[in-house]
Amino acid sequence: MKTKQLRPGPGLGTHEENRGSFRLVGIAARTRNNDELDGHGKIPALWQRFFQENIAAQIPGQKRPGEILAAYTEFESDETGAYTIVIGADVDSSATVPEGMTCIEIPASRYSVVSTERGKLSEVGINSWMKIWKETELKAGSTYRADLEIYGADAADPENARFDILLGVAE
Repeated sequence: MKTKQLRPGPGLGTHEENRGSFRLVGIAARTRNNDELDGHGKIPALWQRFFQENIAAQIPGQKRPGEILAAYTEFESDETGAYTIVIGADVDSSATVPEGMTCIEIPASRYSVVSTERGKLSEVGINSWMKIWKETELKAGSTYRADLEIYGADAADPENARFDILLGVAE
C-alpha cells in the first residue's frame, strides 16, 4: 500500500493510500446528511439493527472477522445529496449473500485516511465528519464514489473508541 502524507487541516491528521477493490456484504439504507443531522436519519437505526440482529455473525466468508466497515456510496452529488450507506464486512469473492442483505463492489481507489480522535463512538465519528466537510482540500479532491469507515480493535470500547475514515480521492 503506497502512502503519501497530506498537509493536515485543523484537527485532521491525514495521509493517502491506495486500496484494491473488494466486496462488501451487509445491510443498507439510503439517506442524506441533512436528514441525519436533523434527527430524521436512518443511520442510527441501521447501526442498531446491525448489532441487535448480530448481522456480522451472519455474513459468511469474511476476510477480517471482527472488523466492521461502513461504506458511503451511490452519491447523488456531494456531501449534501442523497447516498447509500452499507454496514457490513469485506468478504471473499465466493461468499454467498444472505437473504435480506446486499452486496456492493467497492472499486480500487486512492483514499485520504483520517483517524478519528479517541472518545465516545457516538461522538467521534460525527465530529470528524464535521471537520472533514469544512476541509477545502479534502472536499476538492473527493470522487464521491465510495467513502469508508473501518472499525477494528480500537473501536471495541464504545466509550473510548477510534476508527479510520477513508475518503475516496482522485489519483
